[in-house]
Amino acid sequence: MALLATLLLSSSCFGFSGDAPYAESLRIDHVIVGVADFDRGMDQFEQLTGVRPVIGGDSPGRGSRNALVSLDNGRYLELLAPRSDASPSADIDVLRRLKDLTPLRWVVSTSQPEVTVRHLRQLGYGISDPLPGSRVKPDGTRLRWVRFRITKPELEQAPVLINWDSLSLHPSIDSPAGCDLTDLTLVVSSQDPYRRLLQVLAVSVGIRNGDRPRLEVTLSCPKGIVRLGAK
Repeated sequence: MALLATLLLSSSCFGFSGDAPYAESLRIDHVIVGVADFDRGMDQFEQLTGVRPVIGGDSPGRGSRNALVSLDNGRYLELLAPRSDASPSADIDVLRRLKDLTPLRWVVSTSQPEVTVRHLRQLGYGISDPLPGSRVKPDGTRLRWVRFRITKPELEQAPVLINWDSLSLHPSIDSPAGCDLTDLTLVVSSQDPYRRLLQVLAVSVGIRNGDRPRLEVTLSCPKGIVRLGAK
């Protein structure tokens, strides 16, 4: 299967492309990998990689549980599974269908959310209102962030934007280390709208055509190369 365009993941922060009237710090923040059974997913990840995820804590009202693994250069992987008592919803129903570890979403952090949102809207993108979130870690520490979703055009593999509260310790710092993110590829039915968005955000990921839209994540871990989401 030929790779139509592959861009190496960079270890530095990224800025908007040359048409941007300002310097903005954007980078890949984390990837979200879903699975139906939390304990089985933890075991499966450890067996594949040699790294055991750490439980992240409670996110009120989300109906899910998470576990975390630090990746290279201030990034991390979030393993997400439904709680047994979670009420049915679109997101929870998706998780409950996943027998194996499956990449679901990717997240880009912005150091200047107001600037980022304003610029994207000027370019014609629809951006959601701020979506505040928080999570209480097992040690009682609360992490806080604000998310933004790209609502127009409707792009299934578009990233979520996040801005972390300055007092919150980023999960990449205190989560188990050992794995590096070596490739993130978007498999899409039409590349053009994604190419434009990736150029605007200036984050380097791979992109190629496929009959089933999905994310493919490649990790370099103590047990070797691990590919999630690949056929």
